[in-house]
Amino acid sequence: MNFSEVLEGFTGKKILVVGDLMLDKHIHGNVSRISPEAPVPVLKAEKETFNPGGAANVASNLVTLGAKVYLSGVVGDDDAQKILFNEFRKLNIDTSCIIKTSKPTIQKVRGISKQHIFRIDYEDSSKINENEENQLINLIKEKISDVDAVILSDYAKGTLTENLVKNIISLAKENNKLVTADCKPINIEFYKNVSLLKPNKKEAIEMTLKDNVEEAGRKLLEMTQSNILITRGGEGMSLFFDNEIVNIPSKAKQVYDVSGAGDTVLATLTLALVAGASLKDASELANKAAAIVIEKPGVVPIHLEDLKKEHSSNIKVVEKAWGEEEWLVNTEKYCGKRMLIRKNYYCSYHKHKIKEETFYVLNGELEIIKGKVYYVVKSGETFHVKPEEYHSFRALEDTTFFEFSTHHSDEDNYRLTQSGNGEHEQWKKEIEGAIIKNG
Repeated sequence: MNFSEVLEGFTGKKILVVGDLMLDKHIHGNVSRISPEAPVPVLKAEKETFNPGGAANVASNLVTLGAKVYLSGVVGDDDAQKILFNEFRKLNIDTSCIIKTSKPTIQKVRGISKQHIFRIDYEDSSKINENEENQLINLIKEKISDVDAVILSDYAKGTLTENLVKNIISLAKENNKLVTADCKPINIEFYKNVSLLKPNKKEAIEMTLKDNVEEAGRKLLEMTQSNILITRGGEGMSLFFDNEIVNIPSKAKQVYDVSGAGDTVLATLTLALVAGASLKDASELANKAAAIVIEKPGVVPIHLEDLKKEHSSNIKVVEKAWGEEEWLVNTEKYCGKRMLIRKNYYCSYHKHKIKEETFYVLNGELEIIKGKVYYVVKSGETFHVKPEEYHSFRALEDTTFFEFSTHHSDEDNYRLTQSGNGEHEQWKKEIEGAIIKNG
């Protein structure tokens, strides 16, 4: 997949976002003393900032990725609504599918003094009534033929009722529109037959009562009859579709703040799919978008230029049977690669006559055979391979590691086995058989 072409395809795509609209208010200041009234810090306020939150944060991400966004949901007739609509105007978000109700506009107020020190929520999470449901359904009916996809962003604050969700999914199917969703566990029964559902790890386990991500993903496939992408914070994400599971390790160099990353993933993923990417490629792109935003403090949207920069470098990416290699540099004197190997995959048992290598495991865990000795290399550890030393590595979990070596030449590869996928005994048997065969 040409990611540059996919990213170019983001611009001008029309996306309808339906869900719980919120206003995020941040009070920034300094704390220099404890209150005499109670053992709590006193925040001396210096400035206030406002951002769209909830489903509106998904919309913000779509806008900064180049899409035209139509937003649907409910707000109150209050000051928070006026501030929120002012933010929508700045982003050129279409608000014609939003209705006012007697419920207050949901507002989350955070106190910030170098770090998050408190939060105050203003909300009424009761469900919208039947009349309000019908108003939204009629507005969405008028708009759905004009858009490329629908995103349902459900924070369980009362907007996305069972009747509304099922009507939207039905409308999307009738109009051949992609529909993606992110919902809280309490509403999982509403979301059957969507194009893709994106819970996080905690939500997926709560939805299914399973013990781990793999079991939860398989169960969600069965429960919802939908493709499933489970985000795992700084650990990356896992895609479940048909009979396949694809684990995608995080590309983040450091994890600063995962707040809002799920919205970034849903926005990027949806745009990538309507721009022609496969599920796997769209998920890889969304993973890179998440890596960018979680390296920044606070809830920040992803920008199209940031993703383009990620793909505009001259780094060569080589797909391997066991994962991928990013060639950072390869000169006459030295070579540097960033390598990703999937769980239970292994490389060929091979040697180089000229190249000398040192490997550093960034995250994950490898088992290595060098010569005839097996050992395990964990995150933060290194291993060294000299010329003429046969070796192979197998991933005990998805693992990212670096190779630092002398010049790499494809002609300097001498393989006794092929790369593959399997348990330790299979890997070991193939290698030992090759050693016996080749003397």
